[in-house]
Amino acid sequence: MAEGVRKRGKTWSYYFDTAKINGERNKIEKGGFRTQKEAIAARAAAIAEYNNTGRTFSASEISVADYLDYWLETVIKKNIDHGYSYNTYTDYESKIRIHLKPAFGIYKLSSFQYAPDKVQEWVDNMKLNGYSKSMVKNTLTCLSGAMNYAILPLKYIQANPCVPVKVGKMPVDRHAKEYSEYVCPKEEFERILERFPEGKSNFYLSLITPYCIGTRISETFAIDLYDDVDFENHTVTINNQFLKMNRTWFLKPPKYDSYRTIKMGVTLEKALKQAIKQRKINQIKYGPDYLKTYLMSDSSIVQMRSEIPFPYKEIHPLCVKENGELLTPESFKYCSRVIHHELGNPLFHSHCLRHTHGTILAENGVNPKTVMERLGHKDISTTLQTYTFNTDIMQTDAVTIFENTL
Repeated sequence: MAEGVRKRGKTWSYYFDTAKINGERNKIEKGGFRTQKEAIAARAAAIAEYNNTGRTFSASEISVADYLDYWLETVIKKNIDHGYSYNTYTDYESKIRIHLKPAFGIYKLSSFQYAPDKVQEWVDNMKLNGYSKSMVKNTLTCLSGAMNYAILPLKYIQANPCVPVKVGKMPVDRHAKEYSEYVCPKEEFERILERFPEGKSNFYLSLITPYCIGTRISETFAIDLYDDVDFENHTVTINNQFLKMNRTWFLKPPKYDSYRTIKMGVTLEKALKQAIKQRKINQIKYGPDYLKTYLMSDSSIVQMRSEIPFPYKEIHPLCVKENGELLTPESFKYCSRVIHHELGNPLFHSHCLRHTHGTILAENGVNPKTVMERLGHKDISTTLQTYTFNTDIMQTDAVTIFENTL
């Protein structure tokens, strides 16, 4: 009989010794194999995995493609909500599948560490193929992060081939820049609200809220009208964001864990009070057919008719239809399409209202730290770079100040 296998009844088993614990021998054993040959092959694979600390591959033989898959599942996916978001996972998954594996997947990881020239060539080709600078940089960052993990803690390679690679200068896409930096003028915002008026449109709150307090779209839709709004202290607290995972919406911590309490003015306060009043009226109007929203134990969101008892916490999201049906950040795409095509404003996007809020504050001399805290940025540099404290109004003011000194 071959070493490490034995027959038990009608099937075969394999076994082998593992490291001692407290001086005592330990054994791994598994059965159920139809033939001795199957048991021997399974034993060899199990020993190889055990010797690689539970990994199913050899560090010297694994391809870059297989390693990227391993890194994505082991490091990124398993740490969603513990350092990485689901959006980060899906973003990296697409970059690995579409760009990195086709370019580098065939190489062995052990030799890829010596190929910064291949990575530089790939970056240069991305630029020639018209990809934006942010796309090139972010994809390179994804690859570099995977290679850093291969260095430590895995110790599979000694050098990161991305380190010497330079993205360099790239032509500015003026249309993309104009779109991303668009500030919605007051007259234009009023025209938009005329198309989505208070009391008649489901999207009114999703427009007025980020304009007034600078919330991200995912945070806007996650505001609870009862739990997060404090009319006595005139504040809105950002406790959550809406996040879609595998076709299900969840309440998750806000981006960068940017929990914050934001002071609101009379404009938003009036709109929120009216929304709560109207929602109570709608619940009476629809009766048992009204849809209530509940938060499950896994933070997923479900809706049930109000006539059905449901043993989970009821929540009151900012935006719902008249019958209580939930609206989400995806629903806002309809609002954007109307503004693009019907109102003739192709520059509008959900984030521009947040950007407009930050820019208005900057133009009127609000301290950058205050703007940072309202917007929930990770650090002050993001506020200074993104919500530009160097607008046309500021440039004009600078000239005026200088001329007055002459």
